[in-house]
Amino acid sequence: MDIQVEIHLSYDSDVWAYGMVTLENMIRFPVQLRKYKNKETGEETSFISYPRRERNGKWENLLVPDNALKQEIEKAVGEKIKEEMRKDFYLPEIEDLSICPIVPRYPPGARAYICGVASVKVLGLTIHGITIKHGQKGYFINMPQYRKADGYHDVVYAIGKAMQEKISEYVLQEYQRIVKEE
Repeated sequence: MDIQVEIHLSYDSDVWAYGMVTLENMIRFPVQLRKYKNKETGEETSFISYPRRERNGKWENLLVPDNALKQEIEKAVGEKIKEEMRKDFYLPEIEDLSICPIVPRYPPGARAYICGVASVKVLGLTIHGITIKHGQKGYFINMPQYRKADGYHDVVYAIGKAMQEKISEYVLQEYQRIVKEE
């Protein structure tokens, strides 16, 4: 059977990963790799959670694969999770960086203000329009965004948390260095 899996690692306490499974390019459904702690032994284990819903105070399964299919799905999900985890171990280098500090404006009621703009080059791709902001919890970055009626949306972004953190740390360290020199 052709099983395609899209998985994203999660940093939630109970969900290790979540995504979609597609069978034979015909049926698609969400799955989660959930963490479970045995109350008697204290041992942590994981299981794949399929779609459920609450009805009249009780939970009911909406999808129950037979045992053979369940094993195939578990194997495919497991392989995809390993692939996603490898991405965090082999992060590409940030080849180039350009930081342009700006005089911050303090708009009334704003929770954060822009204090710089950056560009980075990674994987041969130059990303312009990264904003450096300062808020109540300190400095942070936003990847390039556009605005729609329902809010801001990133145009480009790092998929994994490790790559997001690498770009953020790289940009913020260089920003701090430039500001100290000025």
